[in-house]
Parts: sequence; C-alpha cells; structure tokens
Amino acid sequence: MLKAFVERSLRRQEEITGEPTDFLRDLYVAAPGGFWRFALFIPMSRYRKRLPVEARAVASIAAVHAEDCGPCLQTVVNLASAAGVPANLLRAAITRDLAAMDERIRTTFEFAEAIAARDVRSEELRPLIESWWGKAAIAELALAIASTRVFPTVKRVMGYGQACSRVTIGHETLRAELQKPQAA
Repeated sequence: MLKAFVERSLRRQEEITGEPTDFLRDLYVAAPGGFWRFALFIPMSRYRKRLPVEARAVASIAAVHAEDCGPCLQTVVNLASAAGVPANLLRAAITRDLAAMDERIRTTFEFAEAIAARDVRSEELRPLIESWWGKAAIAELALAIASTRVFPTVKRVMGYGQACSRVTIGHETLRAELQKPQAA
C-alpha cells in the first residue's frame, strides 16, 4: 500500500515537472527513510511568497546551470513556465542574454551566478535585492539557490546525472550552454 502511494506521488511529480523521477524510485528502494526525508525537501524547494516569480526563476536557472544537469535545468524551466514566467525571460536566462532582462531580474540572475560560483560580487548585489524586495526575498533566494543545487547532486550520486545540452521552452529547443560570467 505504501509502495503504491509512493509510485502515485512520483508519477504526480513527473506530471508537474515534466521529467522522470527514477532517481527517487531508486532512493526509495535503497533507503526508504532517506527517501521520506528527501520528500520533505521538495515543498521547501518551491517556497516563494515575497520574491517575484520571475526573479526566482532566473535565480534557479543560474544556480542549476552551475551544476551542469540538463534534466534539472529542464525541470526548473518547466516549473517556471507553469508558474507563468514568460518564455522570452526563460530564453534570456538560459542563453545568458542579460540585455533582455530588466535591472532587477538581471541583478538577481547575476547574484545567483555569483553565489553558485562563490564570487564575492554577491556581496555587492545582495543589498540591492534586499532594498527592492526585503529580507524575506533574500531568504527565499537562499532556499531557491540552495535547493536547486541539491537535486543535481543527488541525481549524480545516484547515477542519473546528465550534462546540459538542450532545453525546451514550449516547442522551442535551445542550447543550454551559458557563457560563464567574467570574473570581477
């Protein structure tokens, strides 16, 4: 009965994200207690109240790209698209077209890149983001960036990691090889 519940839940996640959850099936079989703890992580990974959905989306794209996991990038894009983030903004984040982003979204994207790269520039960008949306938005960015990076790690360790190559937005397929930001 519990196994059937897990399978239904994983199929539901596949419907939501548009990506397979085989790594979670393997996690459940190998370490059921670990699976249940990880399952609690999923709602936290999607938490957003203060931060604009577009800002959260570009931060997640920047963070997951640093992990080089194509299926994870596709999941982030699918979730952002379902949340109403415009395709042109998703395209700009995937291709690192900073000119196509407004100042706040671009700054958030660059902040997430800096955090993922452990670049000290993040210290310059954090106060700007906080002045626009408050400390709550910074907390939400922390959860978005950190949680976005956990999934590729778990997948890679479980043998499901795949490098970025292409990502689909609607019916359009893009190359997902971002230019790395220039070091300051």
